[in-house]
Parts: sequence; structure tokens; C-alpha cells
Amino acid sequence: KQKKAYDMMKKLGVDEVYCLSVNDAFVMRQWGLHQGLTEDKTVGGLGFEKVKLLPDGACQFTRGMGMSCVWDSERGFGERTWRYSA
Repeated sequence: KQKKAYDMMKKLGVDEVYCLSVNDAFVMRQWGLHQGLTEDKTVGGLGFEKVKLLPDGACQFTRGMGMSCVWDSERGFGERTWRYSA
């Protein structure tokens, strides 16, 4: 499913695909592996071969973009990021 979406975005002229989450790098790596993403294991490689996963553990980028939300009363997750694409 993700491979088709990735290939379609590339055909439309998208240069890179990023996924940002308010999580740490370790959680993001595990999420990527569970999604079936292929790790870039070359020397100096940064994460995965196609989709770039960006951890925002302290929520600084997300807050700076005005995209943070708090779900403390309903779900107990604390500060997170809204879903969006650019």
C-alpha cells in the first residue's frame, strides 16, 4: 500500500517523502520497521531508503509550526501533532 503511494507521489514530481511524529528516534525506527520500510544501512545512511522519518521528541518543530494538540483528557497521550501534509 505504502509502496504504491510512494511511487505515485514520485511520479507526480514529489522530491522526498517525510513522516514527522512527536516521538523519539527509537520509536520512529521501530514504527518504520513495523511498516515494512527498508532501512538504509549504507555508511552515513540516515534511517530508511525511501520515506524519511523525523522524530520531534521535544515537540519543538511541531509547536513552532502551530500544529501541536493535547489529548490529555480523552486519551492520555499528552502533546502530539495534528495530521498534515505539505
